[in-house]
Amino acid sequence: SSGINAEYGGTPDSYFDWLSGKLEDNCRKLADAFSHIGCVPVWPDGGYFMLVDTAPMGWDFTNENTGRCYDVDCVKWLTREFKLATIPISVFYGDRNRHLAAKYIRVCCAKSDATIDKACQIIRSLKKA
Repeated sequence: SSGINAEYGGTPDSYFDWLSGKLEDNCRKLADAFSHIGCVPVWPDGGYFMLVDTAPMGWDFTNENTGRCYDVDCVKWLTREFKLATIPISVFYGDRNRHLAAKYIRVCCAKSDATIDKACQIIRSLKKA
């Protein structure tokens, strides 16, 4: 994309410059909302997604006895209870290393302003355990 941006970017109406700025703005909004409640965002160098460490929240899903990794139960809970769709990270790991990503979730920054604003509103309403 660097070559394409060099050829077609650098102008006020460049799609690539606009997209880069838009994703950065959206990530910043989401990062601010997650930081506000005590989570630790992992700032991306680029892309459509950002990771968030949920460990500081102290949420406990062991009573659900699902046998799933924490992050899978966490994203299911966020979706079911708050209509906040996120992605578990542990599913990208093998059994031996799944624990390394167990407290992280993945959020998409490539959404409309209305969706990002609603997500931030929901995130700011979440409470620590």
